[in-house]
Amino acid sequence: HGAAVLWLAFAAVTSVSAQISGTATLVSNYRVRGISLSENKPAAQLGIALDAADGWYAGAFASTVEFAISPGRELQTVPFIGYAWRAADGLSWEAGTDYSFFTGKARNYDYPEVYFGVASENLSGRLYYSSHYFGQNAGAIYAEANGTHSLLDRVRLLAHLGILRSTGGTNNYGWPEHLFDGRVGLAADLDRFNVQLSWVATSSTTAAYATTGVRSRNGPLLTFSLLF
Repeated sequence: HGAAVLWLAFAAVTSVSAQISGTATLVSNYRVRGISLSENKPAAQLGIALDAADGWYAGAFASTVEFAISPGRELQTVPFIGYAWRAADGLSWEAGTDYSFFTGKARNYDYPEVYFGVASENLSGRLYYSSHYFGQNAGAIYAEANGTHSLLDRVRLLAHLGILRSTGGTNNYGWPEHLFDGRVGLAADLDRFNVQLSWVATSSTTAAYATTGVRSRNGPLLTFSLLF
């Protein structure tokens, strides 16, 4: 969740002065690590990031969500702060933390995370850790790798692979100890607009977060973003 906004902040580490950037996004299905947090329905999202010249960044991501335990739409907000730097070998590194807050009956599922990442021009990876993932009595580690490849002047191929592993304790997620998710798709960059069409899949189509009633389904994902 909030990956686009966090990556936006990370990529801006080479900026020579502080800057504010943001995105307003509509998605056909809000998936968090392959699993829907919108009952397989569309969601609206907003993100903003402040990037300082010395490598520090901070911001917030927000999205509408929908849970079985709470009729109607609720809101998830994820403030984050981190530090990014570029090494002599050209790689960019970062470390930071974020916290997911939910409104309504889902507020008991708030959880913190810390993360560490590395990126080159077309590849990036991140490792996340939460001591109480989605408010459960269980920790979780999530590792992801992301890649892009230019096909045309404004068209890119996207790929993502992630693995979520429980670190012990009791969870109510309904998934195995290791859960894989993947995504492949195309992105078109049209000045201030970005459009993505992807196929998302998980290794367990019965997996769900404790708050969701509709199980995860493999399928297409359409994303439309305005950059500002």
